[in-house]
Amino acid sequence: MAKQAEAKLISESVLGTDLSIAECEILSEIVKYRSLELDDVLFEPDTVDGNLYLLIEGKLEIIKVLGPNNSVSINVLKEGAMIGELSFIDGNAHTMRIKARKSSKVLVLSREDFEGLLDAHPKVVFNVMRSILRFSHQLQRRMLQENMDMQRMVKNEYMT
Repeated sequence: MAKQAEAKLISESVLGTDLSIAECEILSEIVKYRSLELDDVLFEPDTVDGNLYLLIEGKLEIIKVLGPNNSVSINVLKEGAMIGELSFIDGNAHTMRIKARKSSKVLVLSREDFEGLLDAHPKVVFNVMRSILRFSHQLQRRMLQENMDMQRMVKNEYMT
């Protein structure tokens, strides 16, 4: 994929929220492109890869692995989703399996390559980190709201 096309995809993603086009072009120099076919696994739980992923095409399923032959589907991610952001930041292992529900494409940002931007492009690094934090904050708010809605539903079901 051409770097200009990657820069455009970055600018239209949650990662590009706080980035100028020039900053997206800088970031496009270090991202890689990866294709996944149906049922390909992006990563497994308890693995560390140091990557941040942007889903640019397709659908990916988040799966909680409970045992060797036991798993639960948690959610399906659509285009524009950011994946692996917490492991990218803190270096800890992934906790879920991410599997392609159909042919999908992701942009891959390596933490090692990203850290290489610190000296020459600190503002890019700052703005990317701010975008990741904003995304995580929105996710946390959504999960809290869903939890509150579920509690309200259970309370109404059993208290009336």
